[in-house]
Amino acid sequence: MAIANDELTTSWVFAGWTLHGYGRLTGQNVDLQLPPKEWHVLRLLLASGGALMTKDHLLESAWPRREVSEESLTRCIYALRKHLKTDKGFIKTIYGKGYRFTCPVNVQRRPLWEGAREQRLCSACGQVQHD
Repeated sequence: MAIANDELTTSWVFAGWTLHGYGRLTGQNVDLQLPPKEWHVLRLLLASGGALMTKDHLLESAWPRREVSEESLTRCIYALRKHLKTDKGFIKTIYGKGYRFTCPVNVQRRPLWEGAREQRLCSACGQVQHD
């Protein structure tokens, strides 16, 4: 998946959590690198401004040009809720339609050079390397 530079330098902040532009989720004693599909789906939900994200839209966006079942999306949402622990209610299921993110989100952007200087993602293992 190609990642635009502004996606790498954008962070989404919500209720003590931060989703960093390179897929790291931090907050409430959690610091983990999300798998690419989980990162993509969470990013779409956070960017939606609380609007309904249909299952079809999420599937087409996170799994472009691939045959994939709704079960893949369901597993992805389950994993995100597990990562969010007690805040798992932030992702509300709208039965038969899709999902809605229920918590206000603040978007933070910073220059690409600033983000690259602070942290790097190891291309081999996917872990964050701190400078």
